[in-house]
Amino acid sequence: MKNFRPIIVFILLLSLVTACNQQKVNQDEFVVFAHHENMNNELRESLFICFNTEEIIYQVDNDNNVLIKNKDVNHAVTRCS
Repeated sequence: MKNFRPIIVFILLLSLVTACNQQKVNQDEFVVFAHHENMNNELRESLFICFNTEEIIYQVDNDNNVLIKNKDVNHAVTRCS
């Protein structure tokens, strides 16, 4: 039993450190969904139509990248990709 004690302590400490190191993702933060290099105007317009249909809030940054909220990424991938 004494041989297992250091292993158990190590696993518990590793679990504690891992749990404390987890960062909470801000769901309302805007993230890049589509880079401007990968889209022409026609694709961009069809993406905007899909976002409007699915009620996904989007923004276009100064580089013409399309940004959506982090919480909408999975929905946008399944419905608008």
